[in-house]
Amino acid sequence: MLQATDLRKEYGSLVAVDDVDLEIETGEFATIVGPSGSGKSTLLHMLAGHLEPSGGTITLDGEDITDTKPQERPTSLVFQSWALFPHMTVRENIEFPIRTTGRSVDGQVETLLEQVQLDPEVQADKQVSELSGGQRQRVALARSLAYDPDILLLDEPLASLDYVLQKQLQRELADLNVELDMTFVYVTHSLEAALVMSDKLFVIDEGDLIQTGPPEEIYREPNNKFIAEFMGDANVFAVDVVDSDGETVTVDSGEFEGSVTVSTPIDDAPEYLVVRHDDCVVEPTLRRAVGAPVNVDNVLVRGNTVLVECSSTTTDDDYVAEVDYDHFESVDIAVGDTAYIQWETEKSILVPE
Repeated sequence: MLQATDLRKEYGSLVAVDDVDLEIETGEFATIVGPSGSGKSTLLHMLAGHLEPSGGTITLDGEDITDTKPQERPTSLVFQSWALFPHMTVRENIEFPIRTTGRSVDGQVETLLEQVQLDPEVQADKQVSELSGGQRQRVALARSLAYDPDILLLDEPLASLDYVLQKQLQRELADLNVELDMTFVYVTHSLEAALVMSDKLFVIDEGDLIQTGPPEEIYREPNNKFIAEFMGDANVFAVDVVDSDGETVTVDSGEFEGSVTVSTPIDDAPEYLVVRHDDCVVEPTLRRAVGAPVNVDNVLVRGNTVLVECSSTTTDDDYVAEVDYDHFESVDIAVGDTAYIQWETEKSILVPE
């Protein structure tokens, strides 16, 4: 288990990481996710040993490695910039960490290239300059694996790739994590990447770790408004609590029609109702349990789905519904219409600020 306790990093008066605690089990694919500047890469580089913590401890299987040099830790770091040696071939790049650790290179280059979905016969003897972006990232991954680490640390390694290639490599990384039974710690600001690949998420903002858990749990049970909005496209309504019995909470709002009663694990009194775009529909009349009157401002067809962009008739708020194309065609909604954005009660998520 990789564990950080009260881990902290300060730059003068700036606190980049604020007394973070985390636990990552052996073999897990853990993702540290948050907006740009939240402290996630700083946290990762402290785990790697490239940054010295201002406070706190890092342990691996019970052994304190806080002051252990990076090269003496059983970790390997994949950078966003790939960091390949431009004067070396693919083979030489991968052989480098094997030779520096005193191990035999016999057959390892071929095995590592196959693990990252590259054909050794085609790619091994190419110059780095001959590779595409996706191929370079795969070679960088293979070279990091060549250190034979217990833990692979990945600092937004797909950020510079195009969207299609990112999706492909996300799936390949998740598969590789299972194949190698190796701990992966991945940093990203991409919600999609975090949801697709991870066993466990650590959501960080302004240096604070604000929620930890499986992706589906955090998506469906966010701790607060920030996480609810960050973890996916969401419509947000300010609410007032009208009743609470300790297990369920009833709220209403001047922004939507009907009251909403849901069970909630949140200890703090909810201030907002959140509903995902794809849990909403827009129709001329209110047919679901909850709905808000809106003006239809825009309609964007995205293949099999349609984004219906709306504005409240009573406030300055904007909302979006993501609906099936066939459903959209059946309800006869057009730009300029007045309608209801609506959803069923069980799709409602209540959160504090």
